Amino acid sequence: MTETTSDQSLESRLIGWKRIANYLGCSERTARRWEREEQLPVHRQQHEKRSTVFAMPAELDIWLGTRTDLSLESGPGLGTKRTRSRGPTIVAFAIAAIAAVALIAIWPRIAVDAPDAARDPIAVDLYERGTALWQQRGEVPNQLAIKLLTQAVERDDSYAEAWSALSFAWMTLPTYSDEVPASETIDEALLAADRALQLDPTLVEARSAMAALAQERGDWLSSERIFLHALELKPNDTTLMLWLAAHYRELGLMEQAMMLTDAALELEPSSPPILTEAAMNNFQIGRMEQAETALDYLWFDLGVETPVVWIGRWFMMMENEDYVAAGLWVEETPFTTFAPTLRAYIAFREGTVSDPASLIIEITEAHRNGIPGWLAFHMLDQGGFSDPALEVLDEDSSDGYFQTSVVLFHERGGEARKRAEFADFIERLGFYEYWALRGGPDICKRDPDIALCRRLSE
Repeated sequence: MTETTSDQSLESRLIGWKRIANYLGCSERTARRWEREEQLPVHRQQHEKRSTVFAMPAELDIWLGTRTDLSLESGPGLGTKRTRSRGPTIVAFAIAAIAAVALIAIWPRIAVDAPDAARDPIAVDLYERGTALWQQRGEVPNQLAIKLLTQAVERDDSYAEAWSALSFAWMTLPTYSDEVPASETIDEALLAADRALQLDPTLVEARSAMAALAQERGDWLSSERIFLHALELKPNDTTLMLWLAAHYRELGLMEQAMMLTDAALELEPSSPPILTEAAMNNFQIGRMEQAETALDYLWFDLGVETPVVWIGRWFMMMENEDYVAAGLWVEETPFTTFAPTLRAYIAFREGTVSDPASLIIEITEAHRNGIPGWLAFHMLDQGGFSDPALEVLDEDSSDGYFQTSVVLFHERGGEARKRAEFADFIERLGFYEYWALRGGPDICKRDPDIALCRRLSE
């Protein structure tokens, strides 16, 4: 704690514990503890009878850069801020449910190298502050990171590392906020990544952004090639391992996905992103006990209260037919806009409500209002409504991209994926071209007679 009458700009001050905590992405209690135990830089303006606490954003940024390990120690603070959006975008919700898909839910890291003496020192400072904030995760840190990194590249257009970091800040934003349309964040990310690669073609992070674009276009061979080349450059980079694991997971190659996730766990056994990915993959392939144990550990022991962990636990409760617990868990949902639909689905599954037509209307209306296609499909399919489930797929895959893990490779999938229309949907996503060269999905080893798998041999 520092007694001061600083003459720094009042406009830039964060006055009061609430604003300081919001800036850090933690609770006021945690912020006070960090001042007491971790030398959080706050100041006090002394008045006649009391003092006003305030902090300077630049000082907090510097402090954050030296405290990148706090996310596992602070409970619901840095790195564990629960997203309470006004109505999450399809991308953000999809990310939450399929365990940090590809590039926006696995909390990547950027190494901050020693400042280049030839660079504008202000640009370097903005870059370092921006990356430090971004590594803390959460809506406010991510938004501030974009602001600072944008200022860095505006000052120095040749700063490849800053362009690369800006790309990732845009890519992670939909995980925490829906203020900017997801399509716009992807465009901004790709523009920044392209500029970074023009300046430095060896940047692994920027290359990975291009893999996301390849997946959006159904070019899974290019996506794999980009990731494999990046891993040749950084063979022990666990972030790259998880990205490639997500690539294989989306294609139904769960054995390869699990192999990469296990390798990443050997390198970083305490990493929340890797533990989350492993938990959801285990759920996908039917290892229910391992998945449940890991999800409980993440939420209750580590305090990782992220949307992906929430949805993973909800899936587990529904699979176990523990409808009372599932209903109570909806009270904790980060996706408050969709809570009535989730409750309607629970009521139907437990037999409290037996009107199929009302549930179909509820889910399809929710889908029109923003609930992602994979979740609408999952509930309709599990409810036994194949036709409306396939209508959701047809509508949402019209642009050539769809988050497929829950839909296609869930161990207990319903009747819809056995039909020819489902094979048409998969073909639209560009999977068959990839499978023709790399081999079909694991599901075809267990159930080769479904239309999806028969088409592979035609």
